[in-house]
Amino acid sequence: MKNISLLLLFLLLSGAVGQELIGNGDFENGTDSWIQEQSSSGGTYSITCDTSYQPDSDYEVRIYKTMAAYARLRQTVELPGTNVRFLASVKAAVSTGTKNRMAYAGVVLEYRNSSNTLLGKTMVIKKIGSGAPQSGPTQHVIDVTSDDWEDHGFILADELENLTGVNPDSIARVNLYVQAYGNGST
Repeated sequence: MKNISLLLLFLLLSGAVGQELIGNGDFENGTDSWIQEQSSSGGTYSITCDTSYQPDSDYEVRIYKTMAAYARLRQTVELPGTNVRFLASVKAAVSTGTKNRMAYAGVVLEYRNSSNTLLGKTMVIKKIGSGAPQSGPTQHVIDVTSDDWEDHGFILADELENLTGVNPDSIARVNLYVQAYGNGST
């Protein structure tokens, strides 16, 4: 059986003047400001917030998914420009059981224009199996390599240099996903 687990300590998108753009990015109020989504492809999932996932007193969110497709939290953030800082602390565990299926868990930033058309994405993920997401002109994959907590951060304008197929001036918003995903039925 495929098991995907994602723990997230905090998420932060902040503008140049330091204003936080993500609502409840530290999960102190559960999943308030986030929309829960699951694909209809079966399996079970749970999304929980607790202070016991990391040895500190702050809340973290955990997404646990079995079987195929995704379970995730989503938030759309209107951007004041690309001079925005992204920070996340991620811990992911991904298992495909006995079958060589693909699975990943992590944070996905989808860059969208004012018409909400997808322009490109950055994926900060732990991945396994054949067919896992790869980097290209409109997608940059940043690998989570540790089995422990990893901090990831960048300025969007700098990150967009990795996406040669995306015009930074066209980006109006980011769909931010905290996601666990797998393909196949087991």
